[in-house]
Amino acid sequence: MKFVVSYPQTNWDYVKFRLNRIIRGKDKSNDVFKGLPGGKLELFEHNGELGGIKSLGEIYPIKPFGMQYVAGEGLYFVTGLPCSADGVSGDEHIARLNDNGEIDLEIRSPLLTQVRSLRRTERGLMVSASGVDAILEFDLSGELIWSWWATEHGFDQAYGGGTRVIDKTMDHRLKNYPGRLQTTHMNSATVDPYDHNKVLTILFYQGKVARIDRDTLQHDIVIEGLNGAHHIRPHSKGYMLSNSRNGEVLIYDKNFQFIESIQGTNPRFPVKWVQDAIETPFGTHLIADCNTFKLRERNADGKEKSYNTKMPNRVFQIESVADSFNFVKK
Repeated sequence: MKFVVSYPQTNWDYVKFRLNRIIRGKDKSNDVFKGLPGGKLELFEHNGELGGIKSLGEIYPIKPFGMQYVAGEGLYFVTGLPCSADGVSGDEHIARLNDNGEIDLEIRSPLLTQVRSLRRTERGLMVSASGVDAILEFDLSGELIWSWWATEHGFDQAYGGGTRVIDKTMDHRLKNYPGRLQTTHMNSATVDPYDHNKVLTILFYQGKVARIDRDTLQHDIVIEGLNGAHHIRPHSKGYMLSNSRNGEVLIYDKNFQFIESIQGTNPRFPVKWVQDAIETPFGTHLIADCNTFKLRERNADGKEKSYNTKMPNRVFQIESVADSFNFVKK
C-alpha cells in the first residue's frame, strides 16, 4: 500500500513556538505563529510487514493540512498561509495534484480560514473552516453549495469569552482568528459513511462529535468525553478518531458505542498527542505520534514498530492513496 503524510510546519522556528505554547505552559490560545512555516507532503510505501515503511519522495506545498486522494482525480489538499495579522491577506485554498504530478485545480473562497480537514463528497469537497467555526461544501467550480455554522446552532460562545457572530459577507482571509475567538475549533468533518444524509464533525473545545442532518441542519451529539480529538474516519468496525491529548485512538461501532482504545504514544512521554490514524489492509493501525515525531504501527497483539519522521516534521494527517500514485509522472 501507499500513503501520504502532511506536515504543515517543517521549520525549527515553529518547534520553538510550540515549546513555548505547550511544554512551557504558555498556550493561552492567543498566539499565532507569524513566521514562514514551511510545509511538506511525503509519499510512503508499506510492504505489508509490521513497520515495513519506506519514503518514496517529497513535495513542498506551503502549510498543507487536510487531504484526500480520489482515484482518477488526484490528491486534494489544503495549502497556503493563513492570515497572520488583521488586514494581512491569507491564501488558504484547496488544490488538486493529478496523477501527472500537476496542480490542475485550485479553489479559493473568502470563507476559507484555518481550514483543517478536506473530504470528497458526491457533490464536491467538504472542509472544516475552524477560523469561522463552519463546515463548508463547495462544488468543483468553487461555488458554496452547503454549509453549517456552529454559531447558529448553539455554539456561539467564544473560547476566550463573549458571544460570537459571523459576518458571512466579509473576506475572512483578512482576519486573524486565534483559538480564543473560536467557539468550537471544528477540525474534522465528513459525510457519515453509513448514512449519506448525515455529516459528522468534531467539536474540539466541547470534546464531542456531532451528527448533522444535511436537510434540516439539526444535530445530535453522538460521542462525548473526548480530549482534544481529531480526524473522525470510517473503520471496519464502525468509526475511528484520534483522542489527541490522551495519546490514543478510539474505535466505535456503527451505533457510536465505544469498542476499544489503541495506545498511540510512549506512555512515559510527558506531553501526549496523537494527531491521526488509519487502518491498514494488513490488520494494523498506523498512528501519528506527533510530539515524538513518529509513525507508530501497532497490530492486534499490541506489537509495535515505529518510523521516525524526524524533528521538526510534525504529522497532521495520514491518507491512503492508490498504488499507482506518484508525486511526479514516471
